[in-house]
Amino acid sequence: MPRRPRTRRLLATLAAFAVVLGVALPASTAVADATPSPSASATPATLSAAPAANGILRSGDALSVVTTLTAGPSSAVSTPVALGIGRDPLADDAALERWLSGDATGVTVQQVATGSVDAAPAGAQSTTTLSVAATDAALAGRAAGVYPVQVTAASVGLSAATVIVVPADTGAQTPIALVVPITAAPLTRGLLTANELAELTAVDGALSAQLDAVDGTGATLAIDPAIPAAIRVLGSSAPPTAVAWLQRLLSLPNDRFALQFGDSDVAAQLRAGLSAPLSPTSLQTYMAAADFTQPAPAVSAVSTPDPSPASTPGQPTYPSTATLLDIGTATVNVYWPSTGSAGSDTVATLGALGTADHPAHVLVPSTSVAGGARQAAAAVGGVSTPVYDAEVSRALADAAGQNDATLRGSSLAAAQGYLAMARAATGEQPVLAVLDRGTDRSRVSLRATLGLIATAPGFAGSRLATLAELPASEIALTEPTVDDARVSEVSALLDDEQVVDRFATILDQPELLTGRERAEVLQVTNISWTGDAARKAVSDHRAATSTTLDSVGILSSDFRLVSSSAPLRPWVRNDLPWPVTVVLSVRPDDARLRVQDHTTVDAQASANTRVEVPVEARIANGEVGVDLQLFSPTGEPIGQPQAVDVEVRAEWESIGLIAIIVLVVAFLSLGVVRTVARRRRAAAAPPEEDHDAVDGVGNKDPDADGRGDADPDDADPSDIDPHDGDPEGADPDAPAADTDNTDIEQETRP
Repeated sequence: MPRRPRTRRLLATLAAFAVVLGVALPASTAVADATPSPSASATPATLSAAPAANGILRSGDALSVVTTLTAGPSSAVSTPVALGIGRDPLADDAALERWLSGDATGVTVQQVATGSVDAAPAGAQSTTTLSVAATDAALAGRAAGVYPVQVTAASVGLSAATVIVVPADTGAQTPIALVVPITAAPLTRGLLTANELAELTAVDGALSAQLDAVDGTGATLAIDPAIPAAIRVLGSSAPPTAVAWLQRLLSLPNDRFALQFGDSDVAAQLRAGLSAPLSPTSLQTYMAAADFTQPAPAVSAVSTPDPSPASTPGQPTYPSTATLLDIGTATVNVYWPSTGSAGSDTVATLGALGTADHPAHVLVPSTSVAGGARQAAAAVGGVSTPVYDAEVSRALADAAGQNDATLRGSSLAAAQGYLAMARAATGEQPVLAVLDRGTDRSRVSLRATLGLIATAPGFAGSRLATLAELPASEIALTEPTVDDARVSEVSALLDDEQVVDRFATILDQPELLTGRERAEVLQVTNISWTGDAARKAVSDHRAATSTTLDSVGILSSDFRLVSSSAPLRPWVRNDLPWPVTVVLSVRPDDARLRVQDHTTVDAQASANTRVEVPVEARIANGEVGVDLQLFSPTGEPIGQPQAVDVEVRAEWESIGLIAIIVLVVAFLSLGVVRTVARRRRAAAAPPEEDHDAVDGVGNKDPDADGRGDADPDDADPSDIDPHDGDPEGADPDAPAADTDNTDIEQETRP
């Protein structure tokens, strides 16, 4: 009994723990299930609609609208859709724009057809076509105009807006001209490379798609001259596909004009303080001698404006800059600033660049015209200013950039609607449209977009040159959209270019560097560079320019001179691919060290070159600071200055000289001593034994050994014979014989 409460408490604790686990585990599972799978599409479901025939609906035609549903993150089921059409046409461009943007205010549509879109997995598309018979009362008796069309999928809360155009087949046709750019994606280098050209001009390349689209049309071509130049600078090494592409471009009958090199932003250049747009100065740096020693197909693909000068056989013949940039027969002094960037001041500056024979023409959008006037033939302050329809052009650009067929059809229908509005607004006045710059446009999209202009009801093809020659109406422009950051970047690039121009005087051919810098400045100010990408392109180029300016400098360290006159030996570093000529300036901070002030150095390409600067020390011992600086032959500072310490130990030269003299004297003295000693030993050596040196009893003469008399003090008394030297056995008491050395020497010598 006492244990029962404890057991109950234990069971209660276990039960509570189980409840906690039971609640916690499902909660964790729910969180995991709510997290989308990495493989599942996170794109929301979308609905798009495109009427057939680019939105043209003539009397007696049936209406067909292609509807595409892109499934969202989860699998969709079959979705019912409904087609509705407005009872009244849209009033103007503003109403059309509101409708296409999803604003249905003031628009009433009636349902004319229903259908369903099949189920599709996440991210996949399912398409159906909604049709209305030509005899349907909803289509009968409609007046000319642009009518709103809507497809709704109520079950998923989606709708898609588009339009149909009932054309007015009566009245004169309205002239229409179209400008199409021939450009590549923006670059940071000066020119396209051979590999890039090979890719772009291949059968499925972007540049090939552009030519395919304009071939056979009346479009006016706006050509970036950097593309033909990139092909021609390669000479005989140009890719065959690129050469064929250039030949095809030049053979097209289309009117054309040249964009700025690299499609550079002309308005930003003028706002940065220039009086005229920049142009290339030289492209020599991109040409190799081996590619121009023999006639090059890429060069012969264009007619040379000026005869090429005769060259020595075996020597390269380079085309001129004008030849490299040639785009064929073109209208000159045509400018196409980016949309909305040109104001009255820009037009006036560009207009001053024209001549009586070749006046300037500045293309501006209708959105920049005060009052919204949209006539193509216009002028600002007497300067020809063709106005292109901004709405039509925007819809054309949208269509050209769409690879999805339904979305492309919707954009084409919108363009058709804007064209109908333009015709109604301008009457018989011509209309100008542009296909604005863009990249990654497919051949199909481009061809369909240009085909729309050629087949638009009520319009007849014309040319930009024809429109520009018509009597112009004076218009006023609104304040332009100014990108202050862009203008500041251009100003900074121009300042950098001036520094590079001064730096390039170290080259025998400064244009190798200045021409490259100008080409790259034009490329990084390409109109297609926008936003953060534009900022980065300029930043990267300026960093590369700083590297170029730092490519020549001094390599040095502190020196020690052990002589009163010896050379300083610094290095000149040259990282450029060309040899340079610089002047090394050396300035000591102490007059007691005399140096050669200026030394001209021919530094090899991509190498370090040793320099010897004569130095004379007027002090025996000390340290002197020396400033080193490179200059161009014209006196421009090159690289960073260097400061080194020169330690002078000139007395070491005297000490060393004295030491050498002492050693020489010592060795000579030693040689003399050894020679004299050797001769004395030779003279003191005993002569050969003869009979004249032996007495009658066979005893050797004491002096015959060459040693002379022995020292009496050294003789052993026991060895002395008392009778030695007495020839006759004389009396021992007789006086001793005279042993004077002189006498002995006289007696023994003959």
